[in-house]
Amino acid sequence: MKAGQIRSPEVRGRERLVRDLMLTAGVVVGLSAVPAYAQDQPAPADAQPQASPQAGDAAQEDEAIVVTGYRRSIEASLEQKREANAFVDVITAEDIGKFPDKNVADALQRVPGVIISRDGGEGSRVSIRGLQEGLTLTLLNGNFLAGADSGDPQRSFNYVLLPSDFIASTEVYKSPEARLEEGGVGGTIILNTRRPLDLPAWSGFASVEGTYSDTTEKFEPQLSGQVSWKNEAETFGILVGGVYQKRSNRELRGTTETWRWWSDRDADGNVLTPATDINGNPYANDDAISYWPGEGVTARDGTHYTGYWAPQSVNAEVFNQERERWGVQATVQVKPFDNVTVTSNYFRFQYSSDFTSNVLKIPEWGYGNFFTGPTFDPSGTIFQSARFEVPAAGTECLANTPPCTMETPQLAGTYSREKQVSNTFETEVKYEGDRFHAVAKFGKTRATGGPSMRFNVAAKPRLTTTGAERNGNFLSAWDFTGGDLNMEFSPGLQENLRNGIAQIDIGSTGSGFTNSELEQRYAQLDLTRRFDGFLNSIQVGAKWRELNVHRERGRNEWYADPATELRYQDTPEGAIARPEYFYESPIGNIPRGVGASSFPGIDFERYLAHINTTYGPSVRVPEPENVYNLSERVWAGYVQANFESGGFRGNIGLRVANTKQSGVSTDRLEYLDDYCVDGPGGDFDPNKPLGPDGNCLVIPLEQRRRLVNTPVDQSKSYTDWLPSLNVSYEITPNLLVRGAVAKVIARPSIHELGRQRSLTYRSEAWAFDRGQFGEFEGWSGEGGNAELKPFSAWQYDVGIEWYFKRGSVIGMTLFRKEVSDFIVPLVLDVTREVAGQQVLIQPYSTNANGSNAVSQGIELYAQHTLPFGLGAQVNFTYNDTSVAEITLDGQVVGNSPLVGSAKTQINASVFYENDRLLLRASYNRRGERVQGLSSGLNIYDAPYQQIDLNASYELMDGLLLSASVINLTKEVERQHLGNDTDARFVRSNYFGRRAYIGLSYKF
Repeated sequence: MKAGQIRSPEVRGRERLVRDLMLTAGVVVGLSAVPAYAQDQPAPADAQPQASPQAGDAAQEDEAIVVTGYRRSIEASLEQKREANAFVDVITAEDIGKFPDKNVADALQRVPGVIISRDGGEGSRVSIRGLQEGLTLTLLNGNFLAGADSGDPQRSFNYVLLPSDFIASTEVYKSPEARLEEGGVGGTIILNTRRPLDLPAWSGFASVEGTYSDTTEKFEPQLSGQVSWKNEAETFGILVGGVYQKRSNRELRGTTETWRWWSDRDADGNVLTPATDINGNPYANDDAISYWPGEGVTARDGTHYTGYWAPQSVNAEVFNQERERWGVQATVQVKPFDNVTVTSNYFRFQYSSDFTSNVLKIPEWGYGNFFTGPTFDPSGTIFQSARFEVPAAGTECLANTPPCTMETPQLAGTYSREKQVSNTFETEVKYEGDRFHAVAKFGKTRATGGPSMRFNVAAKPRLTTTGAERNGNFLSAWDFTGGDLNMEFSPGLQENLRNGIAQIDIGSTGSGFTNSELEQRYAQLDLTRRFDGFLNSIQVGAKWRELNVHRERGRNEWYADPATELRYQDTPEGAIARPEYFYESPIGNIPRGVGASSFPGIDFERYLAHINTTYGPSVRVPEPENVYNLSERVWAGYVQANFESGGFRGNIGLRVANTKQSGVSTDRLEYLDDYCVDGPGGDFDPNKPLGPDGNCLVIPLEQRRRLVNTPVDQSKSYTDWLPSLNVSYEITPNLLVRGAVAKVIARPSIHELGRQRSLTYRSEAWAFDRGQFGEFEGWSGEGGNAELKPFSAWQYDVGIEWYFKRGSVIGMTLFRKEVSDFIVPLVLDVTREVAGQQVLIQPYSTNANGSNAVSQGIELYAQHTLPFGLGAQVNFTYNDTSVAEITLDGQVVGNSPLVGSAKTQINASVFYENDRLLLRASYNRRGERVQGLSSGLNIYDAPYQQIDLNASYELMDGLLLSASVINLTKEVERQHLGNDTDARFVRSNYFGRRAYIGLSYKF
């Protein structure tokens, strides 16, 4: 029997019903604006003024209406959009300390053309108009905010780090202005924080909130507060704020590793059945397809299978993370003179994200002795399930000496303790005269992040002691036919593990971490001279900034013999899987995403307690020779002319940016010389002595591996000339047309700045020892691309906006981006020079440029509120991206649309608000989204939709009770490989439905 949950037709029907009701309500509210507008229209021009009193009455009525709360917020946002010269969307906090969504990124996804990625259900990174996340520039008060994730540092900002309580408003610039910092091909997002001289004295808020998730079944707190003060003369003010949040994040994931084409081969090793899509068509880029190095497989009943796609491993994972977030803001403002204001900000964001991960893996290891058969997709070319069973006692491989033992499921897990800290200091000096305006800014932002420890453990449910071999599991099966991954194991698996029928897989047990540090210093000066007449003002300015990136890698080790640095894994004791290493009962509460008949897991607390007691605390072993120190210096200057005459206004400008990159990174070559202790006949004798973990007796790490680190100089400089033009014209007082044209750039991601490589060579002896695990002689690894070009584009926008009522709009925008040299991540086989020789590297993960491509589309949006408080916001984005050739070393290696692009995006929010009550339901749907290439094919995010509910009630003046439900319909994120079918399952992730309830007080 298969475990897990697949959505029934009834569940899908309920989800469609909720979605359709919301969309219908939004349309009804929107359409109701048409008769309302008709009633407000003035009389024809030839009529007498006194014959059309309705228009004047309506205008007076609009002026008389006083709106508050959420409606006031969205009206203020719309007014800022209307008055802007560029294509801008604005989100304004509903009230102090009360942002419209639980996360800044979650609020941004409701902006037309914006797509977000989620981390634990929270919005984490943002992309705009179909371009990947790294091409969106996020600025805090107009400047870069450093954030250091676990792993390699990134340019794109992780919004999980940022408390939404600190944000007063957010501006999304889809068309640039010369005065804005360059670097966002997709767009620029500016997060604006609060300032004390803009707020009443002794104003602020305090709030307490609890959150509950169906995956964690925990209720956890969040506390936040802010207070602002200024003197009576309004020449000195202080604002301080803080937030604390504790949250358990639990994700249920299904994944596959390395989809390969399996085929028989001739005597010379040539593939007999080349790879095809589901329609039987061969691939034009066949050299990029990953082929299994062996042949097809034969089931126990003798049925032979060849010419099909199958994953190398199928994994079910329960990911548990403990998040703790602190945020502090301190702002001081001083006005030493009437026309001079000095503002200093300090921000500190600290985010701890300790986690444990338990994974059940069914790799290809069982195809030799236990495979009983698969099921296929309708084309007959893609495995949808596979089943492995131990034969009856005394038959088949159990009659061998020694008898066979099943190695699956491999119980793998990760234990990580990590923290990110971001500190930002900035000072602004502003002078405002009658016609002259000057702003000087300088500051520093610095972030550090990564694990203090990350440890991996793996175990197998078997014993291989000579003469006492035992199987702890007799059945392993995986099946993702229904879209969610389901696994099945024999009923006694958990009990057998607790009874000691298990061994630690020492080859898969160890440690490794990457820590990073980002620091940017900056200084800028902006000058504005105002004029009378058509030329409204001229702005000139300059900015200097220097970004420094440091990355270090290392590992944690427990030494059985500190004097010789003998790792505990390399001793017989290290392979013993004690019963207390495993949970006493299977992991439960797996409502969606994955399923398993039993889900045993590794108890890391007990495992680490044992090795810490036995061997002492771990020793942190850095790798100082693995250097990664890069610097990027940018000098930029601009001139911008702003003009206005009647209903015609806009700006034209030029920004020039010179970029100089320098530093040193490291080519890291790993030579794996041998793995198993030799048998009597030498390296290639199959009779290897067995180790205590049931595999061959493994050679100690320092003896089987050699590392060679070679410094690589990183130097590059280039200059970009970036013209921009934004114009708008009021055809009537309520009808506005806009246009924009600009050149934009984005620098390569921080990881791509370096051309460093990390390559591994497996010797013939190593490949012989590890052949059953799909390893073969030769090179594999990852690296940068020395020929990678910066990302640039010309973009064109034209739009029309009809503001038919106060706080109401219907609009349309047409956009087009002509992209040059867009960047695509690749996994393929290449030939490279390594240690003075041309060698084949398979597979090789890198990045390559695509030829010129076009991203174009349309945004439709509407907003309206009825007089009694019912309102709606609806937008739809359609994005069409061309497919371009991907070239590496001058050769075409595949075709790809723009990575990160999604064809459709729809958002609908319906709300009702009166003096005390606010109700809001929001629906968001993203269409299929393109990701990078793997095995010659693009990975695609399946369409994703989510419904969120928000409610608040003012119990008394200033005291507000609020509640929210996020991901009401329990949606699951999914990925697949290739655009011909969704049958090549890549990933699913269920992060849960989350509920919030809180109390806040504004004063």
